Amino acid sequence: MNNNHETDPSASAEGDEVKALSEARVIETRADKLCEKGAFAEALPLLQQVLLKRIAVFGPDDLSLVKVQGKIADIYIKQEQFDQADSNLRDAQRILESHYHSGHSCFGPICERQADILAARGKFAEAEPLLRRASEIYTNTLTMENRATLRAFYKLAKLYIQLDRPEDARKTIEKAMKYVDTPLGPVSEFRFQMALAQVMSKNNNEAKVLLKDASEGFRQRSNYMRVVECLQKYADICRECGEYAQAEVALKEAERYQGLEHFYPEDIFVATLLRA
Repeated sequence: MNNNHETDPSASAEGDEVKALSEARVIETRADKLCEKGAFAEALPLLQQVLLKRIAVFGPDDLSLVKVQGKIADIYIKQEQFDQADSNLRDAQRILESHYHSGHSCFGPICERQADILAARGKFAEAEPLLRRASEIYTNTLTMENRATLRAFYKLAKLYIQLDRPEDARKTIEKAMKYVDTPLGPVSEFRFQMALAQVMSKNNNEAKVLLKDASEGFRQRSNYMRVVECLQKYADICRECGEYAQAEVALKEAERYQGLEHFYPEDIFVATLLRA
């Protein structure tokens, strides 16, 4: 009796595809674990293997490629290889545009990453519309409490400060602050950015109050590097106002915190993880 699986080429090809996808999943899991450990250089070629395997099975326009391209772009951004990152993001964008409308949630991370690249290159004016689009997509498709939305608003506020647009920064921060004012949330980060906006607007008294509040929040969370930044900025304002004694007190306190060892995660939105 003939075995159909041995004689049917389509069955053999299907088996090869299943094997390739299984291998791709295993490799991608290894790459993800390496990324968690910060071993990005080791993870990159693995993710490139995954991309090639998926293209071989599904073709160059499959939606499953977008996630992998995003991971590859993230590594290139960390390595400051911005041209390579941008190339992956553009290809991912091309795929998304062939499947979804322009306001779909999948476009948010692409726009955010593209804005990150432009900001890293000092092209703040070009980054602003992309980051604004990302924040609008997140707001419309997720919630204001979602960590992606808050992250985009935070980046947008910082961008406005770079562009010398303190009023736009203030409005952006005020909108986000309604959703981050929790003991573990990133409210201190937003207060710090608001203080910078107030300094630019020559509202020094408001800035000093915000810096004090932000410093206390950072101190409670053992984020001493940010405490030092707050105190140094506070001292700058005091000197500008002729309050030299207060400035000296703030600088001495900053010096004390500079000597403290601590661990603090890069992710400032830790408290929003469960709402992502």
